[in-house]
Amino acid sequence: MPSLTANVWNETIKMAAKKKTIFFLAVTLLMPVLAGLLLARFQSGIGIGAIASQDFPILMLGLLTSIFLPLFVFMGAADVFSGEMGDRTMKNTLTRPITRFKVFASKQIALSVYIALFLVAGLAASVISALFFQNFGGFDTVVKWFLAYGAAFVPLLVLSIVAVFLAQFFSSSSSALTVSILLYLAFKVAAFFIPQIATYSPTAYMDWHMLWIGSQIAIGKISTIFMFLAACSILFFTAGFYLFDKKEI
Repeated sequence: MPSLTANVWNETIKMAAKKKTIFFLAVTLLMPVLAGLLLARFQSGIGIGAIASQDFPILMLGLLTSIFLPLFVFMGAADVFSGEMGDRTMKNTLTRPITRFKVFASKQIALSVYIALFLVAGLAASVISALFFQNFGGFDTVVKWFLAYGAAFVPLLVLSIVAVFLAQFFSSSSSALTVSILLYLAFKVAAFFIPQIATYSPTAYMDWHMLWIGSQIAIGKISTIFMFLAACSILFFTAGFYLFDKKEI
């Protein structure tokens, strides 16, 4: 599938050229380092270690997966679909000798590549930040960090597929971004008042990585959530492509 590979590379380069992508990557790298430095100095000043080095990368991962990376996902999906529809550049892409499915899939894959890149960048920056604290931890601690950041990719990938689906309803990136954020916040808030909603919402599993790093890994619960997330991925990917395929460019 050389055309798919070539278009994935093309979409990846296009996203890399956006100032938003560079901004998010810079913040992903700088935020853990600055937070770690400030916390370490604060703790040394008061003489109390409120946060250990073993906990800091996981703490930063929770911040990345709950707020920062979902915002990038919504923005990225809005730009590569709704934005290109609005400024008519999508028509140029579809004039190439490539099927609509490959165009759709390549954009989704490119977005997934950046999710993985940001997680790697966040992990690297968090590990560096952990050096500011005492009691860095041993090999088992580092393995736990890698496991948590790797597991975090799955719910973020599902969220990106949902965001791409939502983007098909808009021809303006700002409208798609606004609606995606509002729906995300609405489901988050609703889960506090109606816990049953959390069971059936992909947004409720952004902290899925916590199940992988406990003293005993809950294999059964992990498997159940994975099957639910996989079903959501298939459903929203299929529906998103259907809407994209039916669009008149």
